[in-house]
Amino acid sequence: MITDLWFYVAAIPAVFFYGMGKGGVGGILGMLSVPLMAMSVSPVQAAAILLPLLCGMDLMALFYHRKNCNYVELKSMMPFAILGVMSAAYFMGSLSTSVVELIIGGLALVFLTQKFLLKQVQFSHPIKGYALSMLSGFSSTIAHAGGPPASMHLLPKNLPKEQLIGTSVVFFTVLNFIKLIPYSYMGLIDMQNLMTSLVLVPIAFLGVRAGVWMVNIISQELIYKISYSVLFLTGTKMLYSGLTAL
Repeated sequence: MITDLWFYVAAIPAVFFYGMGKGGVGGILGMLSVPLMAMSVSPVQAAAILLPLLCGMDLMALFYHRKNCNYVELKSMMPFAILGVMSAAYFMGSLSTSVVELIIGGLALVFLTQKFLLKQVQFSHPIKGYALSMLSGFSSTIAHAGGPPASMHLLPKNLPKEQLIGTSVVFFTVLNFIKLIPYSYMGLIDMQNLMTSLVLVPIAFLGVRAGVWMVNIISQELIYKISYSVLFLTGTKMLYSGLTAL
């Protein structure tokens, strides 16, 4: 188990934010977690510590939100997301995090530019959804950063907030359990990381509960505003991190 105090100073808010996202308040809040934890451990180890926690948080979120999933959307997204996981497993270790950050951050800002500044230019085609689903699986495997591509696919559909949250919860539950396979194969799910994950379980539980409580008292409009705002902030952050790391 990691005993460095500064690791927990970063990890506790990181896990709490991810839990809130899983609970339904801005599903892409979780993108803040790996960068926060990577302040004291390597990004790869941070991702490995988070993955068992994500699986646990997913099961908790599934209890609250699974009945609201839009399974038609899920069926169209899942096969391509799994292809993304498989592709990422092949490249894992050779593809730098900065390249992934550049791709995801750039796409997020392009999406927002199209959404709010170029409203007359709309590209809606099944291929777009398939590509974003595959990118979500890929970036989720590399750095638990699958939120923005999934949001780029789901947000323009203007689903009811319950369906938006429920579909995201079921989608990432399946993805995260599939990701255990390549992470285990690479030896990242070791005893030290597992014990550290176990210590952080109560924080994960509190985060999910806080997210579920908040989503029940705020409006659908605010949920979408939060999602778009977090997408902008995380997209800008990832683009900046990717550029400065090159």
